[in-house]
Amino acid sequence: MSETLSNTPETNGLARELVEPVASKAAFYFNLARRHLRQARTQKILRSLSDEQLRDAGFDRSLIHPGPELEVDARLMSALMSLR
Repeated sequence: MSETLSNTPETNGLARELVEPVASKAAFYFNLARRHLRQARTQKILRSLSDEQLRDAGFDRSLIHPGPELEVDARLMSALMSLR
């Protein structure tokens, strides 16, 4: 039993080394998906408004485009800049 208890800190350290990067990536992709859904919902609402409603809100219909937007993650940009 004492051997099992002595191995516990090493196992916890190994588990932490394995779990923390996976949890970090999962949180990153969860936030990315949440941001994408929020943007899609906003675009859908804006496309459903009439020209008069958009004018009241201060938007021009030409600014609302259904196409994809290029979005670069800050971590990716940092990694790319470090390669210079």
